[in-house]
This record gives sequence, C-alpha cells and structure tokens, in this order.
Amino acid sequence: MVRALVITHGGIGEELVRVTGMILGPVPGLTAMSNDGKSAVDITAQIKQWQVEVPDGEGGVDSARASKLILLDDYGGSCATSAQLACGQDPDTAIISGVNLAMLLGFVTWRESGDFEELVGKVVQKGREAIILVGGR
Repeated sequence: MVRALVITHGGIGEELVRVTGMILGPVPGLTAMSNDGKSAVDITAQIKQWQVEVPDGEGGVDSARASKLILLDDYGGSCATSAQLACGQDPDTAIISGVNLAMLLGFVTWRESGDFEELVGKVVQKGREAIILVGGR
C-alpha cells in the first residue's frame, strides 16, 4: 500500500486528513504533520522516522520500502526543504507541493491500482483540476 504524509504549516494538514476520512471512512496510511514549533532539523528527523515506520498490519522490509508520497502546502518553506533533505534521491518517495482535498481523495481512491509513477501523475493532475474560477470573470 502506498502511504502518504501531509506536511503543512499549522493544522491545515491534520484537517485535510480528517475530512478525507470523514468522506471516505478510515484511511490507513494517510497521516499529517505540522511544522508548528519545530526547527528544520526537527521536521527532517520526523520525516525520516515516518519513512522507516512499518504501518500496522504490514510487516517486513518490503513494507518499509513501499512507495511513499509526501504532500506539502507550500513549496520553498521549511516543510519543503525538510522533505527534500529527508528524502534525498529516494526512488520510493515522491514529494508534491500544493496539497488540496481533491488530491487526497484521489490518492486514497487510486493508490491500490496502477504503478507509483502513474499515481503521482494522477494526483498532481487532480490537484490542478481542482483549482478553477467558479463564476466571476
């Protein structure tokens, strides 16, 4: 199973994950982390810890090495910098900036089908499609 970590400023990520679960039911493997009150070193360490965690109900080295997705609220800040430092060139982890609810709903819906590269592309596309001007000019 592909896991995802939503890293945001304040409680934005926790709320996005909560609402995703409210809509789709319990979502194992989808967690959130805030940068609130943490240094870049703390955030990086917490991401590294998440990367090696083996989710409940899964076991073995393959589970720890399973594909992982990190979704950020803003590119260029401490969350993004820490994610890049923690992940380096890890081929099993993709980092996407600009998280929104549509992306999380899509991720949960699609994460069990197709390959990881395809999933990442679909999640990015879904996020873009969710940003539209409603009414107005």
